[in-house]
Amino acid sequence: MRKFIKNNKVHLLVLLGLIILNLVFFGFNLNNFFLSDDFDWLNITKNTKSLGDYFTGNYYGISGEGGAYRPIVNLVFWINYKISGLNPLPFHLFSLVFHIGVCYLIYLLCLLIFEDSKEKNRIAILASVIFSILPNHSEPVIWIAAIGDPICAFFYVLSLYLYLLFRKNNRLYFIIFSLLSFIIALLAKEMAVTLPLLILVFEIFSCHEKKKLKMKSLFLDILPFWLLSFSYFIVRYRVIGLFFGYYARNTFIFNASKIYKMIISLITDLFFYGKIRVCLTDYFFINPLFFILLFILLFVLIFYFLKENKRQAVFLLVSYFILILPVIFLAMNNLSDEGERYNYLPSVVFCILLSLILWQIKSDKYLRNLIYIALAIYFAFFLINKNQTWAIASQITQKIVLHDFPQVVDINKDNEKLLFISLPDKIEGAQVFGNGIKQAINLYYPNYKLDAQLAMAYVLISRQNYNKQILKWTTYPTGGYIAKTVDGKFWTTGYDRRETEDYVFELWNYNYNNYTSDTIRLIIKNDIFKILIYNNGQLEILNK
Repeated sequence: MRKFIKNNKVHLLVLLGLIILNLVFFGFNLNNFFLSDDFDWLNITKNTKSLGDYFTGNYYGISGEGGAYRPIVNLVFWINYKISGLNPLPFHLFSLVFHIGVCYLIYLLCLLIFEDSKEKNRIAILASVIFSILPNHSEPVIWIAAIGDPICAFFYVLSLYLYLLFRKNNRLYFIIFSLLSFIIALLAKEMAVTLPLLILVFEIFSCHEKKKLKMKSLFLDILPFWLLSFSYFIVRYRVIGLFFGYYARNTFIFNASKIYKMIISLITDLFFYGKIRVCLTDYFFINPLFFILLFILLFVLIFYFLKENKRQAVFLLVSYFILILPVIFLAMNNLSDEGERYNYLPSVVFCILLSLILWQIKSDKYLRNLIYIALAIYFAFFLINKNQTWAIASQITQKIVLHDFPQVVDINKDNEKLLFISLPDKIEGAQVFGNGIKQAINLYYPNYKLDAQLAMAYVLISRQNYNKQILKWTTYPTGGYIAKTVDGKFWTTGYDRRETEDYVFELWNYNYNNYTSDTIRLIIKNDIFKILIYNNGQLEILNK
């Protein structure tokens, strides 16, 4: 009884510590304004007629037309919107609560995985702390539209944890709640489909340690998870018409070169951030032999430090590659850290592995403590830096929507034709207005009848130039406008050329490797548009 009470006190103290730690690092961002895709999700939520549509259709509630199938995310947006309307605080709190929940579940999971180790408490606490402050978690925790990642990760890890409790105690209710958690994870994000494979690999390693493999028991215990995964694919196909389509694509395309680059991006994203990660990814992509040799060296070092835990180390390494399987066909941004949400769930096993390595260092305790402090400072510095960038991004969107727009447009005058061009797409990977400007106006000015088009030509901004002149707009001798970057650098991005009935734009000196250029050429086919641009840190009228 005393041991039970003592363990519960420790668990509560760990939970309290994780809450405080995450509030310290993410509390500053709880009042961040909405960004980019957030406005799209909010607009969908506002126009919701029936919640059942999200379970029988894509995130727009439409069936058979592709897109993502994530009804839990739709449900979360609907709940928050009904509670707070357009107040972003509850949305951010929701994301942070799930993130803290994942941190705590990592602690509990480690206690089970390393239950025979004397250092299990320290390994578990360290792993949960590392996950709390890992810099690549800014995007999934702060960007409201990415809330599917913390939700999926929470119920994924919870399902695994409950399954392990079932295997340990053989209580039926553990497997029932594990399966329910798995269903919620699947409905939050597609990445959850890897859970049956992960459980199978865990069982193989676990049975190998005990030198016995009860195939019948193993098959019956895991079978419900496989059946749920199969059922999910069937439902997904019936709902959106796709088995294996993924983000921005309706068909499955195998490209070995892109898969290799995505794997490099994911692995380097665990250790390096910002321009360093981008440069290393490009270098390893061009020099694959060096990357392979470095990876082999990393394996050797891991096994050297983990002589007593080789089985767990191999399991965690294999688990990481299992968890990234659903996203290796995607692509992270070539210019920034955008796309780090793809690494949120896989980083669970990375943090456990890193914690295990750190506790196995047998050097002088002062040197070991120095390593811990250096690592904490390294992670904390980049996390704070990234969080500040997301805060600036939210300030930009808030200023454009709530201040600039009603200043440059008469919101009492309906059906005025508007053309948005050169809006800020991202700031160092943090989303700004790559999407959602029209939805934002509809949400905040519901009585204003918007008639607007968005030219898919944007500017990439940095923390140094976001409130300065980036483009110098001038009239073009043969008509229309031309915008060149002030410093000659490639700050514009988007499509290389697009033509509609009303306008044509071209991005000159286009770099097809990273979709950037230094010049926008705009041709207007009729003069009825009021052209709105972003420059000097604000929304301006180009054709006054």
